[in-house]
Amino acid sequence: MGLFPLLSDPPVFLVVFALAVFGLLLHNLFQAWLADRYGEFAPRRYGFLSLDLRVHLEPLGLVFLLLLGFGWPKEVPSRLPGRKGALVALMGPLGFFAAAFLYGLLARFLPYPFGEGLMVAQRVMLLHAAIYLFPVPPLDGAKALYAVGGLEARRFLERLASYGPLGFIVIFLILSYTGVTGAVVQGLSGLLANLYRLFGL
Repeated sequence: MGLFPLLSDPPVFLVVFALAVFGLLLHNLFQAWLADRYGEFAPRRYGFLSLDLRVHLEPLGLVFLLLLGFGWPKEVPSRLPGRKGALVALMGPLGFFAAAFLYGLLARFLPYPFGEGLMVAQRVMLLHAAIYLFPVPPLDGAKALYAVGGLEARRFLERLASYGPLGFIVIFLILSYTGVTGAVVQGLSGLLANLYRLFGL
């Protein structure tokens, strides 16, 4: 679990870690771009439309990326309600999926260690896309549900959020070890394969 097993092949490890960090950046850029289009100017004001890693990266999220193969960036400041808020939230998983598509595409043409690193990074991005879809605070799926859900849905999410990071980590581990996360990743992998076939790849 995590990225540490890749240390047996340091060049691949470095490629995977760099690409995973870029995926976290892309997650934020996708959300910030759509929020900006909808007239929410906080992301632009706080620099989330830039490529400045200091704006986007969360140190603890990077530590967990290394330990568990799953990390997180800083939260994009956006308080859009309703459908717009839900769409902004879901742009995050879409950013991870776009990164996975790009990495798989580039892996077909680049030699070691980039080709191997790109393929591993693709799996890491699909894992992120799958996990971020779950309606568990503070994930994007929860933000989307909170934006469009009713009072009972919001109360449920607030109860989950009250357990803090520890509650999230426990839920993450349960979903991983019960195979739920793997099933969602497999579904996204199938969608990715269909996209490649659509483009004749």
